[in-house]
Amino acid sequence: MKKGLKITLTLTLIAVLSGAILAEVYKVTVEDIKANQKKEIEEAVFSVLPGAKEYKRETRGSREFFKCFDDKAELRGIAFVAEGIGYQDIIKVVVGVDSGLSKITGIRVIAHNETPGLGAKISEGWFEEQFKGLSAAVRLDLVKGEPDKKNQIQAITGATISSQALVDIINKEIEDIKKHKVGNCD
Repeated sequence: MKKGLKITLTLTLIAVLSGAILAEVYKVTVEDIKANQKKEIEEAVFSVLPGAKEYKRETRGSREFFKCFDDKAELRGIAFVAEGIGYQDIIKVVVGVDSGLSKITGIRVIAHNETPGLGAKISEGWFEEQFKGLSAAVRLDLVKGEPDKKNQIQAITGATISSQALVDIINKEIEDIKKHKVGNCD
C-alpha cells in the first residue's frame, strides 16, 4: 500500500508542477500571441482589399468590421472576420467587399484545422482567387466541376464539406453585414 501511495503522490506532484509551468508559459506568451493574431488579421485585411492603406475598426451590434481607406482617405471597402464550423473544426476567414457591399474583393483563410492535403486546400491561393470579383448581392453556390454560371465556386475534389462550409460561412456573414447596414448602405 505504501508503494501505491508513493506513486500516486509522485504523479500528483508532477501533474501540479507541469500545470504550474504551463500556466506561467501562457502568461509570458499570451501578449505575443494576441499581437501576432492582430498582425495576421491586419495583413489579411489589406490583402482582401487591394488599394487600402489604412483601416478603422468599427462595431455595429455584435458585428466587428474594418472600414478600409485608400491614401486619399476614400472608402475602398469593408473587411470582416467570418468564422464557422468546417469539416473538423472552426474555419476563420477575412472577407473583403466593396463599399456598396455589391462585390467580393477577396478572401483569406486565416485559421482552420481541415484535413491536410484535402480540406486544407481552402487556404491555397488558387481556391481563394475564385471569390474575387463575385457578386455579394446574391448567394455564392458551390459546384462540383467547372463553374458555368456567375457566383459559382468550384469545390475541392475530396473536400466538398470544407469547400461548402467556407461558402456557407461567407454567405451567412455577408447577409449579417448587410443587416447591420455597414458600408455605403447606412
